Amino acid sequence: MANTPALFALMPTDLPPLSDSSAVEILDFLHELIFRFEAHYGAQIHRFYDQQRDIRINPPVAPRPDEEEPF
Repeated sequence: MANTPALFALMPTDLPPLSDSSAVEILDFLHELIFRFEAHYGAQIHRFYDQQRDIRINPPVAPRPDEEEPF
């Protein structure tokens, strides 16, 4: 998936006021969502980051312009 700009940015000032208990419940929900997401997609996430690290460490070498390809 390409890096695409966000359609809009959510600013903290855009968030509605919440009671303390509502804020905690939402935070707990988000933590649980992230935990389950990582549990399900963790291997894919790690594979992606490993590939990105490998590309940074060993960037692909472009053929030199003076080298002709055989075909």
